[in-house]
Amino acid sequence: MSDKQEQALERLKRLAEKFEDGPPRLPIPAMIDAVIGPAYDEELESLVTMALSASSGMSLKEIVDGILAIEDWRISLA
Repeated sequence: MSDKQEQALERLKRLAEKFEDGPPRLPIPAMIDAVIGPAYDEELESLVTMALSASSGMSLKEIVDGILAIEDWRISLA
């Protein structure tokens, strides 16, 4: 796992700890912010939302890998 992935996973774990006793799902914008940072756009949020909606249960590592893969894919198309 790269440093970027490890750091993103640690941030997402910290976020998940805040929601342990709260809602069953982490807010998608908060997940993206934890993984990518605040500089993301609505298109990325829409793509991540679609990807997470199509999945039934993912680990935090899978979420990090998926969000980073979507971001990398979008950059490669630019």
